[in-house]
Order: sequence, then structure tokens, then C-alpha cells
Amino acid sequence: LIGLALFILSIGLFRRYGLGVELFPETEPRRATIEVRYPEGTDIQTTDGALRRIEERLARLPGIKFYLARAGSGGANVLSAGSAGTHLGSIHVEFPPFAERTTNTLELVQTIRSELPVLPGAEVKVDREKEGPPTGAPISLELAGEDFVLLGEWADRIIREIRTVPGLVDLQKDLEEARPELQFRVDRDRAALLKLNTAEIGRTLRTAINGAEAGKFRAGEDEFDITVRLREDQRRSVDLLKRMAVTTEDGAVVPLAALGAFHYAGGRGQIQRKDQKRMVTISGFNSGRGTDKILADVKSRIDTLPLPKNYIVTYAGDNKDMVEAFDFLGKAFAVALALIALILVMEFNSILLPVIVMVSVLLSMIGVLWSLLACDMRFGVIMTGIGVISLAGVVVNNGIVLIDYINQFKREGLASTEAILRAGVQRLRPVLLTAITTLCGLLPMAIGWSLEIHHWPPRIIRSTETSAWWAPMAVAVMFGLAVATTLTLIQVPVMVSLADSLAAAARRL
Repeated sequence: LIGLALFILSIGLFRRYGLGVELFPETEPRRATIEVRYPEGTDIQTTDGALRRIEERLARLPGIKFYLARAGSGGANVLSAGSAGTHLGSIHVEFPPFAERTTNTLELVQTIRSELPVLPGAEVKVDREKEGPPTGAPISLELAGEDFVLLGEWADRIIREIRTVPGLVDLQKDLEEARPELQFRVDRDRAALLKLNTAEIGRTLRTAINGAEAGKFRAGEDEFDITVRLREDQRRSVDLLKRMAVTTEDGAVVPLAALGAFHYAGGRGQIQRKDQKRMVTISGFNSGRGTDKILADVKSRIDTLPLPKNYIVTYAGDNKDMVEAFDFLGKAFAVALALIALILVMEFNSILLPVIVMVSVLLSMIGVLWSLLACDMRFGVIMTGIGVISLAGVVVNNGIVLIDYINQFKREGLASTEAILRAGVQRLRPVLLTAITTLCGLLPMAIGWSLEIHHWPPRIIRSTETSAWWAPMAVAVMFGLAVATTLTLIQVPVMVSLADSLAAAARRL
């Protein structure tokens, strides 16, 4: 009863005071990326000017090895290929090696975010490099519906509603906003009477504005395209464009104004679809707070919004990946326990004894949860989950050996209590040695000691990126094993004694 009470108490304390759940451990990044996105159609000079203003701020910050800017391209890494466009820009920021750093790069990323200049009309995102496979933005909401304009309006409203959630930064939507366009709408009936179609009219306009290749000019080994189009001052004049002539199949010349009209209209960029529905994705990043806690606040605020009929919000990003990973590891853990239980039933020819072992595995989670609270860590679905599964193996092994010893003494004719006491005495040293050797083996990993083999002679270094990655698993196993050892030496014998008492009472009935 005490063990069950501690188990329930540990879960409650972790939910109340714990830092939450994460997919992978948060480690100091080696590099970061700053992405700038203007409305589609913005000239590259504006984008380049914004990048130069950001570079001026970066030059004042200590702890940066170098930075590299590229106007006209965006993406997760400026060094690799990404989406292109004059409205996009990105800056790759490289930090010094771990041993040479004077500041925490996680804090430096926050400093960069706070020091960025205000860029009217632009969306700016600061993203740090993450360990593990790519997972996308930590916070990701998908708003699906039919009307493109309504999607944009509700996406803006959702952003305004959740912008003040603590720890949520760099909110943006993937709805491509373009600059106003000058559109020519063809009068199809009139064009048909003149034996013209929209393709011919569009080709004429394209030649006038963008130009058409008329030939090649060769100078030595170099070859240049000869492009024919209107002069720049004529391309910028709507009145001159209206007077531009379109030639029909019969050779007649028709003014462009007679075939339709020019209109100023808002441009429209990329349209994303999912399950045959138009979709807008709202993404954001976490800063100093777990994504699960941020997402809980986001959900509570969005649930109060009166979304139009047939418009739904689904949650992706880290939350979706965590659910899938947790589901996979949970199934693997359940299958492992089922197989262990099946083998134990066949070995002990009993149902109660395997249940005792399974309960000790469950109660070992007390140590895992307390370790996360004590060390101020989040529950990592991957790393801590692997630690829990490996911990279960050690707990099951100790429990099996102890119960087997108890059964051997019973077969020799000893009473239940005497058999339990003698088995505990004989298994005390092996159980403690198993726990101590495992704790000593995991201690360097937990406190961050690593063997540096890239230099000769090899040396022991502390607090590296690798140690931060593996520390949650090591801490979970160490604390869990400490509690599990107590369970093996106290909880398991008590439960075996209780099972024997119940069996004896059942036989008397």
C-alpha cells in the first residue's frame, strides 16, 4: 500500500511540478539559422537590406564564430539548397566548438531573438540546430477549410489569440502573401470575335514585360542571350501597356485595351492542400518551456474560438511526433512485459508470482519520476523511454532470481516466512552488487564525463553535447534502479508473503 501510494504521489507531483514531456533532450546547439520572409514579389534589394541590418546586430554579440547571409533563398540551412525567391533570406550562424565557448548557446539563441531589429512587413524566425531526426516546428497547428480568404483571416485571429502564451515565440503562418498585382482580365467574347485566345494575349504581355529570346550573341567562348522587350519606363506605364498592339491571325493589329481591362488586385501565393482541403499551417517555437505545456495552453485558448462550420484545427509538429513515438515505445514495452509474464507463468506455474514481478516493474517508475524532478529534467519520450525499458529488464531479472530462491527453500521444506528470510539473506549481496556496478557504470554518463579520443593522449572531458544527449537516460536508470533495489529486497518479499497468506486462506476454505 505504501508503494502504491508513493507511485500515485510521484505521478501527481511530476504533473504538478515537473517540466513536462519532450521528444528529444534539449542540448546546446552548434549552429542556428535566421530566416526572413517578406510578401511574395518583394524585390531582392529590400530583402538584402533587412539581412544587412540583422548582420549589424550579430556583429555586436560575443560567442559567434561566424555568420553567412544569403538573400533570395530560405531554408533550414543557408549552406544547403532551400526554397528560393527574392522575398526570402536566411543567415547561418555558427558557434565555436564546445570547449571554446564562453556562453551557453541556448541562451545565446534567445539573445539573438531579442536583439533582432524590427522589420516591418517581414516574418523573422530564429531556429536552432536540433539533435536527432528532423521533426519540424515544435508547435504546429493546421487550419483546414474551403475559403482561402476566410482561412487567412482565421489564421491571423488564431495567431493574435495565442501570441501571448508563455514560452511561445516566432509565430508565423505558411500562407504566402504576395504584393498587389496588375492583372489583365481578357474579354473572352471579344477576343473570340477577333480570332484571339488568352494564350496569344498572355504571350504578348509576357514578351513585353519579361522579354522573349530573339537569338544568341557570341563573344569568343562566351554566349549571351538576346532578349527583346519594352524599355523599363514603358514597362512601368499602364497607359502605354493599354496602347500595346496584339496581332491577329489575319495580320490585323488590335490595341490591348480593346481586348479587356487592367485591374489592381491582391496577389496569391502558394496554396497548401491536405485531404483535398485547403490548409494553413501556423507554426511556432518554444523558449524556456516544454512544448506539451505550451500546447495545453494553446488548445485551451483555441477551444474558446467559434470556428466556422467545417473549419477544423489539428495539431502536428512535436506533439504528433511525441504521440507516435510514445505509442510505439508503449506498445514495445507492453509486448515485452507480456512475453516476460508468459515465460514467468510457465516457469513458476503460477499467476500471482508473475504479477508480483510486474508490479515491481511498475513501481520502479517512482525513481524515474523523482529523478526528473530532482535533476530539473523533462521526460524524454525517446531517451527516458529507452531508459525505462532497460530498467524493466534489470528489475525483472532481480525479481525472478529472488522468487526462484524462495521457491527452492520452500521445496526443501521451509515455511514461507523462513524461506523468504533466507532467500533475502542469500540474494542481498548479488542484488546490491548488481545495483552498485550499474550505478557506477552510468555515473560518468549522468554527470557528463566523456573520453575525448580525437586528441592524443586521450583525455576525460566534462559537459559535452553528447553527455547532454544521454544524461536523461542515465539519470532515469540510476534513480529507477535505486528504488527498484529497495523494491526487490522489501516490496517483493512482502508481496510473496501476502500471496502465500492468501493461498493458505483459500486452501482452508
